[in-house]
Amino acid sequence: MLQFLFSVNIVWSFVCILIYFIVGADPRTFWLFSISSILIPIFFIVNILLVLFWLIFRWRYLFVPLITLIFGYSHYSKIISFQSEKESEKCKNQSVNIMTYNIYGLKNIKISAQQTREHNKSKFISFLRKYDPDILCVQEDNFYADDIINKTELFPYFHYEPSHATAIYTKFPILDKGFLDFGTVTNSCVWADVLANGKKIRIYSVHLASNRVSSDVEKITDETKEENAEKLSLIRRIMVNYRRNSVHRAKQSEMIMAHAKTLNYPFVICGDCNDTAFSYSYEQFEKGCKDSFIECGDGIGSTYIGALPGLRIDYIFGDKKTIEFCSHKVLSSTFSDHNPVFVKLFSKI
Repeated sequence: MLQFLFSVNIVWSFVCILIYFIVGADPRTFWLFSISSILIPIFFIVNILLVLFWLIFRWRYLFVPLITLIFGYSHYSKIISFQSEKESEKCKNQSVNIMTYNIYGLKNIKISAQQTREHNKSKFISFLRKYDPDILCVQEDNFYADDIINKTELFPYFHYEPSHATAIYTKFPILDKGFLDFGTVTNSCVWADVLANGKKIRIYSVHLASNRVSSDVEKITDETKEENAEKLSLIRRIMVNYRRNSVHRAKQSEMIMAHAKTLNYPFVICGDCNDTAFSYSYEQFEKGCKDSFIECGDGIGSTYIGALPGLRIDYIFGDKKTIEFCSHKVLSSTFSDHNPVFVKLFSKI
């Protein structure tokens, strides 16, 4: 029996290593490759369990899952990071605090009963005042949420257009602003040039195309609601949505990076990318940017707490040449299906 399991482990390891090499493939070339971005965390967990299994039952077979883990190390470091905060003089004296938060329109507050709603609004305002970001990048904004954010009285300057659900709120003066048109209402990118500590920095608030599969995933996992045939239909719909929107995200990420590369001053890209750190869209950002989690993160960096919890899909990227990260934190909250990312950084020029 153990010999059979060892053979299965070898096949499994071969599949894992193959997937490692196709991570980040362009979904427009062969979109099924892009689904590997969701599988990498599963591979990590399974290979850890295999290491423990062989350690207990046949330690001589331990080398197979260990080699598999070693091959995937560069990928796993995007899931778990053990970097410490940096305490340079610039971190202490010239840093800028930035928070990015997909607030889900603050629907979790809006749909509650009146008394609870007022209490939760106060909690959200207190939450923002507690962390007191210099810049707040918001996705899935709306008039209701905008009104509550303004009640914090933290941000005298802002860039929010009602036709775009992304926004930037800041304590720093805005020198210029605009947006990148993705051709949709629910997903977009706004940008603002701010004068932070006497330095001009371009801030992007980004919301890439959503997979729109949360409700279908909930139906599939609820055994009482759907028959097998209906679940198969839901799975097909999930795959179609994933294919279409992974292609959209590929184009959107390329558009943002092409826009940022024209700058001759520092830039920071914040937001909900709706893709993991093993996707094509992430690789587009990583080519010219540092990932704050890899630079300063500590522990597991997951930000999504919705129907597919445990995913890291919210990021803050900084220009490789000019931005230095001092700290990265994922804050716990109950106001949305995302947790906010909060970083401290400074511009080197």
